[in-house]
Amino acid sequence: MDPVAEIIAAREDARQRHDPHVDVCFIATVTAAGRPEVRAVSLRDIDDQGFGLLLNTTSPKWQQLSASGQCSLHILWSTVRRQYRIYGPLTPMQPERLQGYWSRKNHGSRLLEYYYEAFHPQSQPIPSREYLLQGIAELIERYPTREALPTPPETLAGVYLFPTEIDVWHGSPEDRLHDRRLFTRSATGWSFRTLVP
Repeated sequence: MDPVAEIIAAREDARQRHDPHVDVCFIATVTAAGRPEVRAVSLRDIDDQGFGLLLNTTSPKWQQLSASGQCSLHILWSTVRRQYRIYGPLTPMQPERLQGYWSRKNHGSRLLEYYYEAFHPQSQPIPSREYLLQGIAELIERYPTREALPTPPETLAGVYLFPTEIDVWHGSPEDRLHDRRLFTRSATGWSFRTLVP
């Protein structure tokens, strides 16, 4: 049994059911001081390379991920009663794949990526929202259309979380006796143990 294939199928099922979080995952990191942090990020794709993410290298999460080389993702698709915790190392995304994702970003999203590089790194304090919008307005003058921002800035990185462990949870709301399994990857494939829910 391949848990990655199951996740891909569950995602398609969730998409058909219009799950609002079908393209969202939660990434967990730990600061240098040992404080855990979790935030929602866009889940780009899932394939043999792993779980694709776009991250800004000016962000605190990037610094935390760079320090450890590992992370954990959490996925919850309530429409199909599926939950996944995924663990593993990060590997770089191919430049052409990153360019493909960049080509799908809207104008505002592209401008924000350039803002991180031109004005302030992601998650840094600024005086006000108006201050942010003023910087965005300056960028709009330089780049009035989406096409005027043809390539991703140097600070945008594409990575894959290559799964080595996946905790799979199938919800059973009627009796709360959820089906839960921990999959572990080895050189010969996946094995699993059933867990108490």
